[in-house]
Amino acid sequence: MKIKTVMITIWAVAVWLVPFSAARAYEEKTVTDGGTITGKVIFKGPVPPPRPFGLIVYPDMEVCERNSDGKGHRLLQDFTVSKDGGFQDVVVVVEEVGQGKPFPLSGPTIAIKDCSFSPFMSVIRDRQSMTFQNRDGVIHDIQTYAIEETKRGDRIFDRAALPDSTLTQEVRVPKGQKIVWTQCGKHSFMQTWFYAVDNPYYAITSEAGGFSIRDLPPGRYRVTAWHPFMKLREQTIEISAHSQTVVNFEFGK
Repeated sequence: MKIKTVMITIWAVAVWLVPFSAARAYEEKTVTDGGTITGKVIFKGPVPPPRPFGLIVYPDMEVCERNSDGKGHRLLQDFTVSKDGGFQDVVVVVEEVGQGKPFPLSGPTIAIKDCSFSPFMSVIRDRQSMTFQNRDGVIHDIQTYAIEETKRGDRIFDRAALPDSTLTQEVRVPKGQKIVWTQCGKHSFMQTWFYAVDNPYYAITSEAGGFSIRDLPPGRYRVTAWHPFMKLREQTIEISAHSQTVVNFEFGK
């Protein structure tokens, strides 16, 4: 009797887990009646100042000080905001889109120069490759992690980028995670961010904070806006055929 009860319990748990473990993969199809989302992300209030790092405590100072404040500090600018409040480097994503336009996203390429990563923000797909182009004459330690609930989670990989070389590494994003962060193990002020996407309906805001997402099939969707140092924003929208929908987001202190 006890064995039968245990078996029924295991079966019930397995059935409960099916919807979560068998999530449908994105399917490409021709979109002839899609709508467009446009908008702007703004930052209200005082913009947080750059984070200062004293270069004297780090190796390779002769290379790293090429990008400094002239007083021996590297200033890490996490917030880039235009004069009218446009918030750059915010990832806007239409979440959980099951099918739609082609998804030909290639892996991100990160430039390393003067002990700095560029760009600050990119998107990544699971099992896609990141490429790091090291143009410094020194070794950088590329440490990449998943971020879970604002804390550093699983290490995805840790590899050395040799001087004046290119490093390519496949990324396996832990199940259920969206945020990936890379830091140089030798120079902690070298940081870059990635947001994991599973469909092509995303954008990264421009210098003015603007974005546009096209060819979205008609339907009801959840749209999120994410920046690594701010709480996630989200809205629910309704897209009709050949429509133009404005979606704005506001961040602040």
